[in-house]
Amino acid sequence: MPRRRAVSYDTKLEHIRDTAAGLFAQDGFSRTSMADLAAACNVSKALLYHYFDSKEAMLFDILQAYLGDLERAVAIDDTMAATARDHLRDLIRALLRQYREAGNTHKLLTFELPVLPVDQQAELRAAERRIMARFDIALAAAANKAGRTTPLDGPRAMMLFGTLNWTYTWFREDGTLSLDAYCELVTDSTIASLLV
Repeated sequence: MPRRRAVSYDTKLEHIRDTAAGLFAQDGFSRTSMADLAAACNVSKALLYHYFDSKEAMLFDILQAYLGDLERAVAIDDTMAATARDHLRDLIRALLRQYREAGNTHKLLTFELPVLPVDQQAELRAAERRIMARFDIALAAAANKAGRTTPLDGPRAMMLFGTLNWTYTWFREDGTLSLDAYCELVTDSTIASLLV
């Protein structure tokens, strides 16, 4: 009979992920040792190795979990929105809410992915492409409803992600725009660009 996992396993795993993401983002992946991680997590190195056999395994797990969260967040049924524009806005909002909660992890995805083995990079890139595909479809629908008569030409989703991916670096909850108002602004600006 397989041994049951301790109830605290998942709680400890989340603590390790969050702490490691913060330390990797602050000090850089290559400059952070397993001893640094164990100290920051307030656990022994032996316990850390119980969860992950290497820093690379830890980084891969952090990024895989993050992209899984992003995929679930943007799995929004377009029939639940009143219009194609609203569906696009809902996708933007869902993505930005995830970014807001995981700034450190988002930074790792942006800057540390190349340290992983090629096969793991490919798996994570495939998840990114699945997320992008949802936006491609939503952008095409919004463009069509806004009156574009020709197919979208080029990487429009990448243009949108160029805007969204850096929002976590400057957006403040107590600023002049609420997150919802910012999502409306980005949605309207994006749709206007689709007609060009």
